[in-house]
Amino acid sequence: MLLLLLLTVACLLRSSAQNQSVSGKITDESGKPLAGATVTIKGTNLSATTGDNGVFQINTGNSIKPVFTISFVGYESFDYTYKGNNNFTIALHQDTRTLGDVIVIGYGVQRKRDVTGATSTVKADQIVQRPVVRVEEALQGTVSGVTVQSVNGMPGQGLAVRIRGTASINNNNDPLYVIDGQIGGDISTISPNDIESMEVLKDASATAIYGSRGSTGVVIITTKLGREGKTHIDINPWIKKEMIAKELPIMNAYQFAQATNAQYATTGQPAAFSAAQIEGFKTNPGTNWQKAVQDKPWVQNYQVSVSGGSNDVRYMVSYLHVDQPGLIINQWYRSDIARANLMVKASDRLSLQFNLTGALPRNRNTQYQGDETDPFAQAYAWDPTSPIRDANGNFILESQYAALSLNPIAQETNGLNDNSSTNLAGTGILTYRIIKGLTFTSNNTYANSSSINRQFYGPGTATYFSNPSNGYALQNSSAGHSFQNSNYFTYKGSWGDHDLTVTALYEQSSGTSYNNQSKGTNLSTYGLGYWNLGLGLSQNVSSGYSSSALQSYMGRVEYKFKDRYLLNATIRDDGSSVLTQKYSTFPSAALGWIVSKEDFLANSRVVSFLKLRGSYGVTGNQTVGAYSSIPQINVGSNGSGYAIENATGYPFNGNLSPVTLYTNLETPRSQSLKWERDKQTDIGIDAVFLNGAITFTGDYYYRKVTDLLYNLTAPYYLGGQNYQVNLGSLYNKGFEFNVGATPVSTHNFKWTTTGIISFNSNKLLSLNGLDNVITNNIGSAQTGVSILKVGMPLGEFYGYKFLGTWKSSEASQAAQYGNKPGDSRYLDVLGTHSINATDDRIPIGNGAPKYTFSWANDLSLGNWSLTMLFYGSHGSQIFSGTLPYTYGGLGDARNATNVGILNVWTANHQTDVPTFSSTSQNYINSSRWVFNGSYIKAKNVALSYKFPQRWIGPHVKNLELYVSGQNLFTITKYPGYDPEVTNMSNGITQGLETGVIPNPRSYTFGLRAGF
Repeated sequence: MLLLLLLTVACLLRSSAQNQSVSGKITDESGKPLAGATVTIKGTNLSATTGDNGVFQINTGNSIKPVFTISFVGYESFDYTYKGNNNFTIALHQDTRTLGDVIVIGYGVQRKRDVTGATSTVKADQIVQRPVVRVEEALQGTVSGVTVQSVNGMPGQGLAVRIRGTASINNNNDPLYVIDGQIGGDISTISPNDIESMEVLKDASATAIYGSRGSTGVVIITTKLGREGKTHIDINPWIKKEMIAKELPIMNAYQFAQATNAQYATTGQPAAFSAAQIEGFKTNPGTNWQKAVQDKPWVQNYQVSVSGGSNDVRYMVSYLHVDQPGLIINQWYRSDIARANLMVKASDRLSLQFNLTGALPRNRNTQYQGDETDPFAQAYAWDPTSPIRDANGNFILESQYAALSLNPIAQETNGLNDNSSTNLAGTGILTYRIIKGLTFTSNNTYANSSSINRQFYGPGTATYFSNPSNGYALQNSSAGHSFQNSNYFTYKGSWGDHDLTVTALYEQSSGTSYNNQSKGTNLSTYGLGYWNLGLGLSQNVSSGYSSSALQSYMGRVEYKFKDRYLLNATIRDDGSSVLTQKYSTFPSAALGWIVSKEDFLANSRVVSFLKLRGSYGVTGNQTVGAYSSIPQINVGSNGSGYAIENATGYPFNGNLSPVTLYTNLETPRSQSLKWERDKQTDIGIDAVFLNGAITFTGDYYYRKVTDLLYNLTAPYYLGGQNYQVNLGSLYNKGFEFNVGATPVSTHNFKWTTTGIISFNSNKLLSLNGLDNVITNNIGSAQTGVSILKVGMPLGEFYGYKFLGTWKSSEASQAAQYGNKPGDSRYLDVLGTHSINATDDRIPIGNGAPKYTFSWANDLSLGNWSLTMLFYGSHGSQIFSGTLPYTYGGLGDARNATNVGILNVWTANHQTDVPTFSSTSQNYINSSRWVFNGSYIKAKNVALSYKFPQRWIGPHVKNLELYVSGQNLFTITKYPGYDPEVTNMSNGITQGLETGVIPNPRSYTFGLRAGF
């Protein structure tokens, strides 16, 4: 009986031991908690995941002395034998020997250590450190070889992203974005906080898997899925105060009146202002139009997400609301984005993933890309002696001094250009394991979008949009849908020293868009705004339709021998409906050698990892409009799409048109429109030293683009229209380096730093017999400011070489040109004693930087963290169309507003600021307005505090408060608003700037919390 009792007690004690609950904490080497680490009891299916505080809790089941296996991506796995102590802490070490991160490479994944192409990764924790509204902002300063330029400060605007230079003359140079497998996805529909990772594919071996659309580089975006465990709620609200950081030195009313009188005296005109008026301006500084048109808004951003799941089902649902008023009055951007991601493991063989997203962006008056007619541009050119309103409170629409254009406050207050859109996309991914090592994946995306643009400009506010006495109202609705179907088989096998992965793909995609526009001019009443176009005395209607499709085949082989010799080969065949020569083949191959696996480095204490790689490949570009390769009949003048009143009608389809229309019966077209081809060679090195204390990546690349797609203008006798042709070639070559280090890493303090520098040079090699093609313009006023010249880089400025002013001692020499001392002096290229557009215009600068660089630092001390990002660009020039108008005497700028005019040339003060003179020429297209565009910016500085778990209690998993500043300061010699902004729309227009709203300086306050 006693023996039975003892056995019973022992069993109870054993049962208790077997089913005990154990908790612990997982950290990195510096003691920072690792969220999402997996803890598995060896030999069982029991597992748990750490929370944001690094803590896990697990039931030991039937194990008497359980062994816990702890694993986390990028860290060495660790086995821990449980010793009966609860609440233990385990520090994992970074896996610098294997670089174990798994990255997305397109139609599959690969260990980072095995990647042979030039690929960079931006992770979620890097993105969350910066309060970004747009996805592109997260790439700035974080990836070598990638230039990200915030081209203007309007709310909700996209950024210009260039990967390894400019690949096309006047077609799109932005990279291809792939969102969860959707090729060409709309990044404006993504919340940056929903991104798990972004992989940037830079060389042709990496991008060739996307063939026809990979020549400008590829950014693969993977959105988040929930982790196994309890439901997790994350919130990330922040508010941001924005302001224009710098203003132009504009004269007050007193200075303006004196300068204007001096100008009129020089040119023989009567004084503009009386002595009494000037005396009155001493106490009345007049209107500061720059400040009057500005706003200092608060930007609001609210993000919430709910995620979680089990071993079989994982989910993530998120919602984002952004409210971003503009830096000028009556301008704003708002957006609501919702996302739902679901992963279902239906069986051991079948898994399904569903991603749904919806975005509702709206904006007002954000169409200003930069032009002298824009309200922001008019603000620095308007007369400071003129008030905004008269004594009755009505706008004073015009002034007899300075700018000819409309009162900018009236224009921006009364003018409406409203846009609203609905963008929906759904992706379904099916993955089926057919047999061991062989899987089939089908990725299908359907996207639907619709938008409407409404414009309203009343009488007197539409000077540059229609007859100023009439005004107009307009509504333009557009919609479209696209479908993509990607099907591919993947085989993975290993035997002995050999590892092989083979991928075979068939893919098709199509897209359709259509639009309708209605416009009413000279409305009988303007009280209804743009809501009743039928009130217009004259009306016109237009509509359009477009459709295109792609079909592709791709095969890829990834081979590894002895875990150190790597091969990656791809071939893709693409067919496009928009080209004459529909199909083209794009091959690539890359080799890699993990040198650190060799015996002579295997036990090195210095070199932890070393890989050499090289690649060559061909990619393509076909970004031309649908129907570019077939004859078209365009309705309206020069293909504008509008009917022209009282024009001659043409018969169509055997009958006269029922309305009077102007048509070109056949537009010019290319007879053999084909793919633009980009051939690229890359040599790279990846290295890790001192067990992760120092990392290094370096690349050299050479890319040659042939069969350039160029927008050629036909002679007027053929209609004078633009059409696409293949002509010429260019190259980009450069070096890019990324160096990272952890100078200090202790239990309580850690400092990591990363430096990136990217060099790129560009040259136009051929234009098929053409040369010195003068092209492009800035806004509506300046023309012929760029040139395409064989042997020169893209972005070349074209104009007169400004040599200052003629001095008194040079009077006789000036007279040979019809000038006198004080007049502008320009280079006489041929020595003809005359300055003319034919002989004396030359290249005078270039808008492409020689190199860009960034320096990032992350410091943590206890619960405090400080991050800093500095970004810079060097070697570019800026062709300013802003500053010429502030000096007067150009276009619609009759009088100067810039205080620089107070330094004007006089006989006693002989400067290089030309005097006002009937014999002086003040050319806009001159080197006088070309400036050094180099700069360094403090892009982001953030200080955060993470509250200790004991302070926030068990129901709050994490709580962090932070404050940050963006564009805190800029070091530059450029005298304009912002050296980063530009009117750039293609490779030719780099560095051109007129009236562009600058990027804001901002201060952000926010929190991150998890429940």
